[in-house]
Amino acid sequence: MVIQRILFALVCLSPVLVFANAKPNGTAPQVVVAKVESRSVVEVIDSLGNLVPNEAVELNASVTERVVSLHFEDGEQVEKGQVLVRLNSAEEEASLRELKIATEDAKRQYERFLPLFRRGDVSQSILDERKREWDLARAKEAVLEARVDKLTIRAPFSGRVGAREISLGALLTPSQRITRLQDSARMKLDFSVPTRFLNELQPGHRIEATTDAYPNEVFVGEIETIMPQIDTLTRTFQVRGVLPNAQGRLYSGMLMKVRLQQAPREALFIPETAIVPIAEKHFVYVLNLQEGGLAKLVRREVTLGMRQPGWVEVVEGLKQGQVVVSEGALRVRPGMEVKPLDALKRLSDTSAQGE
Repeated sequence: MVIQRILFALVCLSPVLVFANAKPNGTAPQVVVAKVESRSVVEVIDSLGNLVPNEAVELNASVTERVVSLHFEDGEQVEKGQVLVRLNSAEEEASLRELKIATEDAKRQYERFLPLFRRGDVSQSILDERKREWDLARAKEAVLEARVDKLTIRAPFSGRVGAREISLGALLTPSQRITRLQDSARMKLDFSVPTRFLNELQPGHRIEATTDAYPNEVFVGEIETIMPQIDTLTRTFQVRGVLPNAQGRLYSGMLMKVRLQQAPREALFIPETAIVPIAEKHFVYVLNLQEGGLAKLVRREVTLGMRQPGWVEVVEGLKQGQVVVSEGALRVRPGMEVKPLDALKRLSDTSAQGE
């Protein structure tokens, strides 16, 4: 019974197989074809990025001392070098005044002995001793000035401070944070891009970014840095752009939708239906014209690029003007002789039949 069913199935299927591979009535089968077209395309890269401030720092003291005055408020805009906090420095300043007096006295002693040395009344060694005492006094004064300077905390750059985290009279230690300072006049935008665009992006390339906070506004900036490392998991590389933020509307941590527009370029396109996938490769059937309006099919491997609705870019494998099978490519085979039927002609014939 099983053998009879198999024979019956073969008898039913054999006409279909013969029809697909044979030329009915001795004529070549018709195939719909299309030419390889050259188009000017502008490729757009979309990505997601995070905003970080141009400069950001946590302000701390380098010594343990009591706070005697505060010179900023929460969220205030400060300038580079502006005094933010003063710590108790009464003892150090008194010692500094004492050292300044000693330094001036050592200087006068040296200047008093210098004319005597020139007249030959004192030896070189005595003059050198006076010079050494003056240099030593100046060195001690410089050390104490550095100590006093550490007790005055200034803004290292212009920006906006965060919340004040200390109070007047508190004993401040190096581990305790005073506040955060951020320079947000321009924002850094970090995002990732596929490696196939590595050679196409350069510092200065225009970028456009949007955020849900301002849905109808586009922020324009440029690429500042391309990081010299590829992520082995995602096969992407990191890019840092900069966005002007003079009005302070952009904040650190915002998620931005990034768009980069490539320069226009010429590319070859064919219909997506012409592609024949085999394993991990892609092929098309190219027509070699013969006598009598017929053509012989040659299967050729192609490398694909970007896609557009109904069309695909061919990076390698074809030349402009070549003709490929655009429909029914899965029903033909290499070496088959066919009769080309242009897609536009077929549509006009179909419309005429419908009328």
